Amino acid sequence: MNTERLLREVERRLVGLTEAHRAEVLDALREEIGRERRRHDPVGTVEVERERRLEAETLREILEAIGRQQSLEETVGEVLKQLARLVLYDSCALLLQEPDASFRAFAVRGFEEPGLALGQRFRSALVDEVCATRREVVVADVAADERFAPLPGCGEIGSWAGIPLLVEGQVLGVLALGRGRVQAFGDEDLYRAKAVAFSAAAVIRKAQLHEHLRRYAALMERLVAVDQALFAGEPAAALQQVLLEGALRVGGYTAGLLVLSEDGGGRVVATAGDVFERAAGRPAPVVLAGGALARLDAAELATAEAALGFRLSAGTLLRVPLATPQRTLGALLLLSIHEEPYDRLLESYALRAAAAYAHAVRAR
Repeated sequence: MNTERLLREVERRLVGLTEAHRAEVLDALREEIGRERRRHDPVGTVEVERERRLEAETLREILEAIGRQQSLEETVGEVLKQLARLVLYDSCALLLQEPDASFRAFAVRGFEEPGLALGQRFRSALVDEVCATRREVVVADVAADERFAPLPGCGEIGSWAGIPLLVEGQVLGVLALGRGRVQAFGDEDLYRAKAVAFSAAAVIRKAQLHEHLRRYAALMERLVAVDQALFAGEPAAALQQVLLEGALRVGGYTAGLLVLSEDGGGRVVATAGDVFERAAGRPAPVVLAGGALARLDAAELATAEAALGFRLSAGTLLRVPLATPQRTLGALLLLSIHEEPYDRLLESYALRAAAAYAHAVRAR
């Protein structure tokens, strides 16, 4: 079968669709063609050599597609999509390592309920072994291995394989592959997966560094905006809104509150996002008005919801203290749908913003 001619013909007939939809259809078709090829072992030296050339060309295309992505999210998503062209799997997750040695599900593919896993912390004995040995780990039958722990929402898993993502000997994350039935990943599967993982790790590291630079640039930009509002003599309400919106930009959050301390608690002085619109001007409990950088637990969140007078439909609240060396002014409360890592950049921003706000209060 002339695969390339088939793909060109399909692409020609999809001309009425958008570019994104055309790409999705062609990717799905390539995956199925690849699956069919891998179900039949090539026979004879000529066929083996031809298969190897096709694999090499496919791998080149895959690495080019991964390298073209601009953001970390796009890069990771492309890794899983392109990997399906080489390795037959039913579900796949890319886990990135956190500073505390746990892992976070950054992207998934083939999951029955992806929302249950995305952004969540995850740790298991098998993933730890991949990390410790810096080598792939294969489990032919997960039912016979007590170390196996499935990611939430992944569906039925019969066989599993973990591939480390390594950059200069450092473990960046783990590529976790699963098959719904008991069908162990073989040497050829691992060879192809490792080829993608090796190059993908370098691209992901580059994307991470680019993301760090972008956020540092956002930090400097928002601090300049705070200083401009301060020296322009903006009223307190305007300055408070600038402080809150700056935190959202630096952290990449979509909604939040600024709570200033009062006797026995605090008061919401600025809001962002529709979910918090009703909270403006309301009293807030002590748990929202100050304390260390922390994510509110279930009891604290319930206390906050009772004080604000409404429930948060989804997400977690990260509390970032707004404090000077002399006293606590209040806190920034930032809403995230998924559990986010503790953010030291936000701490730096809040420290500088608190100093600017305290100066403005003294000056007035």
